[in-house]
Amino acid sequence: MVNLVNWFRKDSSDRDKKITREVEQQIVAHFNKWSPRILAMPEIQTLVTFDQVITFFETDRPADFTVHKGVIIWQEHDEGQILGQIFLDQHNLIICRKDGTPYGRQLVTQHLDQKLAQTFDGRNLIFVRLRNKKFPNHEFNQDIFSQLGELWRDLLTLPDVIPLITYEEAITYFVSNRPNDPRIKRGAILRKPHLQGYHIVQMFLDKNNEVVCDSAGKPYGRQLVALKLDEELLDTFGDKNVIIVE
Repeated sequence: MVNLVNWFRKDSSDRDKKITREVEQQIVAHFNKWSPRILAMPEIQTLVTFDQVITFFETDRPADFTVHKGVIIWQEHDEGQILGQIFLDQHNLIICRKDGTPYGRQLVTQHLDQKLAQTFDGRNLIFVRLRNKKFPNHEFNQDIFSQLGELWRDLLTLPDVIPLITYEEAITYFVSNRPNDPRIKRGAILRKPHLQGYHIVQMFLDKNNEVVCDSAGKPYGRQLVALKLDEELLDTFGDKNVIIVE
């Protein structure tokens, strides 16, 4: 799930070359500004390892598809050294909860293990590229709505309520509203029970079954609440809650 990038400017992709010294300085400045609101571990750690900091990004990654990368920030401290770990979007801005508190943590440690110290290699930032959540073999986790929920609530309008959605209407949406984005390879229709019927989400996926987002990090697609599904759409869902549209 996590691919460590020691120094983004050595990477061959155009996107990663955007990490300049000025951007690094801005990230550190933002971290220092937000540090009073970043979760702090109260105990001073004797040793922090490379595996521990990478595992944190895996286990504490927010369920938010705007998460693009993680960053580990090193700073001096009277009792050792501060390590800050935060999540960034594609514009290298700190990702925060709805209450304004940044996702991440900070701690004070007396020592770094050899691998982590070597990875810093005299620098004060390590960027960690985070892969998008994948749904292998066209099988989606049952908690996909909870993973997407916060993003859809934040970025899209409240779902429209319609009396009926048909199979033909759902498929036509993918044809008539397909974005001009070469990454898109297929669509997905998700359903979940709703007090008024069914909560339906339609999104576009790439070749790896990852949700495709626009340049602002918003997923392409729509959501709605339908009082009923027509017979053909119900039959296509069967006992599943996901339909893949090739």
